[in-house]
Amino acid sequence: MTPEVRQAQALVVRQTINRLEETYSDFIQGIKGFERIPEFFREHLYSPPNKDKRDAALESLYEKLKSVTGPEMTENIHNLIVLIQLTDDLDVATAHKVLEGPMKGKTADEIAEASITTEQLNHCIGQAGCWEDRQRQVHMIGDTLTFFFTLSKLPLIKLVMAPIRVAASLVGAGELVDTMETGYQISRNIKDMKPFVDAFNEREKALLDRLQKEYS
Repeated sequence: MTPEVRQAQALVVRQTINRLEETYSDFIQGIKGFERIPEFFREHLYSPPNKDKRDAALESLYEKLKSVTGPEMTENIHNLIVLIQLTDDLDVATAHKVLEGPMKGKTADEIAEASITTEQLNHCIGQAGCWEDRQRQVHMIGDTLTFFFTLSKLPLIKLVMAPIRVAASLVGAGELVDTMETGYQISRNIKDMKPFVDAFNEREKALLDRLQKEYS
Protein backbone atom coordinates (compact mmCIF):
# COMPACT_ATOMS: atom_id res chain seq x y z
CA MET A 1 0.00 0.00 0.00
CA THR A 2 1.43 3.37 -1.03
CA PRO A 3 1.67 6.27 1.47
CA GLU A 4 -1.01 8.08 -0.53
CA VAL A 5 -3.46 5.17 -0.30
CA ARG A 6 -2.77 4.77 3.41
CA GLN A 7 -3.45 8.45 4.07
CA ALA A 8 -6.55 8.39 1.86
CA GLN A 9 -7.83 5.39 3.83
CA ALA A 10 -7.27 7.30 7.07
CA LEU A 11 -9.17 10.22 5.55
CA VAL A 12 -12.07 7.90 4.67
CA VAL A 13 -12.11 6.61 8.25
CA ARG A 14 -12.12 10.11 9.75
CA GLN A 15 -15.04 11.27 7.65
CA THR A 16 -16.91 8.00 8.18
CA ILE A 17 -16.72 8.57 11.95
CA ASN A 18 -17.86 12.18 11.51
CA ARG A 19 -20.80 10.95 9.44
CA LEU A 20 -21.72 8.29 12.01
CA GLU A 21 -21.62 10.86 14.83
CA GLU A 22 -24.04 13.04 12.88
CA THR A 23 -26.32 10.20 11.73
CA TYR A 24 -26.66 8.76 15.25
CA SER A 25 -26.54 11.96 17.27
CA ASP A 26 -29.99 11.16 18.66
CA PHE A 27 -28.48 8.13 20.42
CA ILE A 28 -25.00 9.50 21.14
CA GLN A 29 -26.22 12.75 22.66
CA GLY A 30 -29.60 11.66 23.94
CA ILE A 31 -29.30 8.21 25.52
CA LYS A 32 -26.99 7.28 28.40
CA GLY A 33 -24.21 4.89 27.46
CA PHE A 34 -24.09 5.58 23.74
CA GLU A 35 -21.66 8.50 23.97
CA ARG A 36 -18.68 6.11 23.69
CA ILE A 37 -19.90 4.38 20.52
CA PRO A 38 -17.87 6.70 18.20
CA GLU A 39 -14.76 5.91 20.26
CA PHE A 40 -15.28 2.20 19.62
CA PHE A 41 -15.65 2.68 15.88
CA ARG A 42 -12.70 5.06 15.66
CA GLU A 43 -10.13 3.49 17.98
CA HIS A 44 -11.00 -0.20 17.77
CA LEU A 45 -12.94 -1.16 14.66
CA TYR A 46 -11.55 1.26 12.10
CA SER A 47 -8.12 2.49 13.15
CA PRO A 48 -6.63 1.03 16.35
CA PRO A 49 -3.07 2.15 17.22
CA ASN A 50 -1.55 -1.28 16.46
CA LYS A 51 -3.82 -2.19 13.54
CA ASP A 52 -1.20 -3.90 11.34
CA LYS A 53 0.09 -6.08 14.18
CA ARG A 54 -3.45 -6.98 15.23
CA ASP A 55 -4.64 -7.85 11.75
CA ALA A 56 -1.59 -10.00 11.02
CA ALA A 57 -2.41 -12.22 14.01
CA LEU A 58 -6.15 -12.58 13.52
CA GLU A 59 -6.30 -15.86 11.64
CA SER A 60 -3.73 -17.46 13.94
CA LEU A 61 -5.87 -16.45 16.89
CA TYR A 62 -8.97 -17.99 15.33
CA GLU A 63 -7.23 -21.34 14.92
CA LYS A 64 -5.97 -21.18 18.52
CA LEU A 65 -9.38 -20.27 19.93
CA LYS A 66 -11.00 -23.38 18.51
CA SER A 67 -9.34 -25.36 21.31
CA VAL A 68 -10.07 -23.01 24.22
CA THR A 69 -13.59 -21.60 23.71
CA GLY A 70 -17.00 -23.02 22.88
CA PRO A 71 -18.31 -23.01 19.31
CA GLU A 72 -20.62 -20.01 19.80
CA MET A 73 -17.88 -17.80 21.26
CA THR A 74 -15.40 -18.92 18.62
CA GLU A 75 -17.89 -18.12 15.86
CA ASN A 76 -18.57 -14.65 17.25
CA ILE A 77 -14.85 -13.91 17.47
CA HIS A 78 -14.37 -15.19 13.93
CA ASN A 79 -17.15 -12.88 12.76
CA LEU A 80 -15.33 -9.98 14.42
CA ILE A 81 -12.14 -10.95 12.58
CA VAL A 82 -14.00 -11.11 9.25
CA LEU A 83 -15.67 -7.75 9.96
CA ILE A 84 -12.33 -6.08 10.65
CA GLN A 85 -10.86 -7.41 7.42
CA LEU A 86 -13.97 -6.55 5.39
CA THR A 87 -14.06 -3.01 6.76
CA ASP A 88 -10.40 -2.55 5.86
CA ASP A 89 -10.97 -3.77 2.29
CA LEU A 90 -13.98 -1.48 1.79
CA ASP A 91 -12.13 1.55 3.16
CA VAL A 92 -9.20 0.89 0.82
CA ALA A 93 -11.57 0.57 -2.17
CA THR A 94 -13.13 3.91 -1.23
CA ALA A 95 -9.68 5.43 -0.68
CA HIS A 96 -8.70 4.68 -4.28
CA LYS A 97 -11.75 6.64 -5.47
CA VAL A 98 -10.77 9.50 -3.15
CA LEU A 99 -7.37 9.57 -4.88
CA GLU A 100 -9.09 9.68 -8.26
CA GLY A 101 -11.38 12.48 -7.11
CA PRO A 102 -11.01 15.09 -4.33
CA MET A 103 -7.39 14.14 -3.49
CA LYS A 104 -6.18 13.67 -7.06
CA GLY A 105 -2.54 14.71 -7.46
CA LYS A 106 -2.00 15.40 -3.76
CA THR A 107 0.93 14.04 -1.79
CA ALA A 108 0.56 11.81 1.27
CA ASP A 109 1.45 14.74 3.53
CA GLU A 110 -1.17 16.94 1.89
CA ILE A 111 -3.82 14.21 2.22
CA ALA A 112 -2.95 13.77 5.90
CA GLU A 113 -3.85 17.42 6.50
CA ALA A 114 -6.92 17.44 4.26
CA SER A 115 -10.58 16.73 4.85
CA ILE A 116 -13.54 15.70 2.72
CA THR A 117 -17.25 16.27 3.13
CA THR A 118 -19.83 13.56 3.72
CA GLU A 119 -21.14 14.28 0.21
CA GLN A 120 -17.67 13.60 -1.22
CA LEU A 121 -17.33 10.46 0.90
CA ASN A 122 -20.68 9.14 -0.32
CA HIS A 123 -19.72 9.93 -3.92
CA CYS A 124 -16.52 7.87 -3.56
CA ILE A 125 -18.44 5.02 -1.90
CA GLY A 126 -20.89 5.10 -4.79
CA GLN A 127 -18.08 4.92 -7.33
CA ALA A 128 -16.34 2.10 -5.44
CA GLY A 129 -19.52 0.00 -5.32
CA CYS A 130 -19.00 -3.38 -3.55
CA TRP A 131 -22.68 -3.26 -2.59
CA GLU A 132 -23.05 -6.84 -1.37
CA ASP A 133 -20.00 -6.48 0.86
CA ARG A 134 -21.25 -3.16 2.21
CA GLN A 135 -24.64 -4.65 3.05
CA ARG A 136 -22.86 -7.56 4.74
CA GLN A 137 -20.71 -5.13 6.71
CA VAL A 138 -23.79 -3.36 8.08
CA HIS A 139 -25.33 -6.64 9.19
CA MET A 140 -22.06 -7.80 10.78
CA ILE A 141 -21.58 -4.57 12.71
CA GLY A 142 -25.06 -4.97 14.18
CA ASP A 143 -24.28 -8.58 15.13
CA THR A 144 -20.96 -7.56 16.69
CA LEU A 145 -22.54 -4.83 18.81
CA THR A 146 -25.17 -7.32 19.96
CA PHE A 147 -22.39 -9.81 20.81
CA PHE A 148 -20.57 -7.24 22.94
CA PHE A 149 -23.80 -6.28 24.66
CA THR A 150 -24.43 -9.94 25.51
CA LEU A 151 -20.87 -10.29 26.84
CA SER A 152 -21.31 -7.25 29.06
CA LYS A 153 -24.25 -8.86 30.84
CA LEU A 154 -22.41 -12.11 31.69
CA PRO A 155 -21.80 -12.28 35.47
CA LEU A 156 -18.48 -14.13 35.04
CA ILE A 157 -17.14 -12.21 32.07
CA LYS A 158 -13.57 -12.06 33.45
CA LEU A 159 -13.50 -15.84 33.68
CA VAL A 160 -14.86 -16.10 30.15
CA MET A 161 -12.20 -13.75 28.79
CA ALA A 162 -9.24 -15.24 30.66
CA PRO A 163 -8.57 -18.20 28.31
CA ILE A 164 -9.21 -15.97 25.30
CA ARG A 165 -6.58 -13.49 26.48
CA VAL A 166 -4.09 -16.31 27.09
CA ALA A 167 -4.67 -17.68 23.59
CA ALA A 168 -4.33 -14.20 22.09
CA SER A 169 -1.05 -13.59 23.90
CA LEU A 170 0.38 -16.80 22.43
CA VAL A 171 -0.14 -15.61 18.86
CA GLY A 172 0.47 -11.89 19.38
CA ALA A 173 -3.16 -10.83 19.04
CA GLY A 174 -3.69 -9.06 22.34
CA GLU A 175 -5.06 -6.04 20.48
CA LEU A 176 -8.12 -8.02 19.38
CA VAL A 177 -8.89 -8.88 22.99
CA ASP A 178 -8.53 -5.17 23.81
CA THR A 179 -11.17 -4.52 21.14
CA MET A 180 -13.48 -7.11 22.69
CA GLU A 181 -12.98 -5.79 26.22
CA THR A 182 -13.61 -2.21 25.16
CA GLY A 183 -16.75 -3.34 23.34
CA TYR A 184 -18.29 -5.03 26.33
CA GLN A 185 -17.15 -2.29 28.75
CA ILE A 186 -18.94 0.31 26.62
CA SER A 187 -21.99 -1.96 26.46
CA ARG A 188 -22.18 -2.24 30.24
CA ASN A 189 -23.57 1.28 30.45
CA ILE A 190 -26.20 0.70 27.76
CA LYS A 191 -29.59 -0.46 28.95
CA ASP A 192 -30.82 -1.83 25.63
CA MET A 193 -28.71 -2.19 22.48
CA LYS A 194 -31.54 -3.36 20.22
CA PRO A 195 -33.01 0.09 19.34
CA PHE A 196 -29.57 1.28 18.22
CA VAL A 197 -28.84 -1.88 16.22
CA ASP A 198 -32.25 -1.64 14.55
CA ALA A 199 -31.69 2.03 13.73
CA PHE A 200 -28.18 1.30 12.47
CA ASN A 201 -29.41 -1.43 10.14
CA GLU A 202 -32.29 0.69 8.86
CA ARG A 203 -30.36 3.93 8.31
CA GLU A 204 -27.22 2.37 6.83
CA LYS A 205 -29.15 0.13 4.45
CA ALA A 206 -31.29 3.08 3.36
CA LEU A 207 -28.11 5.05 2.58
CA LEU A 208 -26.61 2.15 0.64
CA ASP A 209 -29.83 1.59 -1.30
CA ARG A 210 -29.91 5.27 -2.25
CA LEU A 211 -26.28 5.30 -3.35
CA GLN A 212 -26.63 2.04 -5.28
CA LYS A 213 -29.60 3.41 -7.22
CA GLU A 214 -27.71 6.62 -7.93
CA TYR A 215 -24.43 5.05 -9.04
CA SER A 216 -25.49 1.77 -10.65
